[in-house]
Amino acid sequence: MSDDRQTHPALPPSTGISRRSLTKAAVWSVPVIVFASPVPAFAASTDVTVSVTAQCRPGPNGGFAFTTQPIPVGEQLTITLTHTGAGTFTATPDFPHSGSNPFVVNGTGAPFAGQIAVGFTLPQNGVATVTATVTGSAGAPVVGDASAFVTQRRDGNSQNYNQCQAG
Repeated sequence: MSDDRQTHPALPPSTGISRRSLTKAAVWSVPVIVFASPVPAFAASTDVTVSVTAQCRPGPNGGFAFTTQPIPVGEQLTITLTHTGAGTFTATPDFPHSGSNPFVVNGTGAPFAGQIAVGFTLPQNGVATVTATVTGSAGAPVVGDASAFVTQRRDGNSQNYNQCQAG
């Protein structure tokens, strides 16, 4: 048997740089190309703070007042009125909108303020509630006080609508 140490030449002395260090240096020296693409404006969600307050008014009337922070251009708020109880109601908004109920308000980049007057027609001893609820489009979710109600009551045989509650 021969001695392996004698048949193989001696390894050259170490330079202090390992193959692993050379590989790491080569990887870090390769240029990195980063692609940036613009994010569409609608991809960024912008919450819209809303305040809805209800009001009792003289006679068979009530109303709602709406205020918001700026509604982004292209976004929409939808105001829906729902009725529970007796009789019927009418609704008259004092702001530009599309639709009749729900009412759709288009964002202009400015704050929104408006009111809807509500008139109740109730039978004797009738009670009804109208609730206003504001929702936003996908890009402008609504936060804050987004709903309120007005409840009217007509007592006995009188024409008096003498009990109103708003909240």
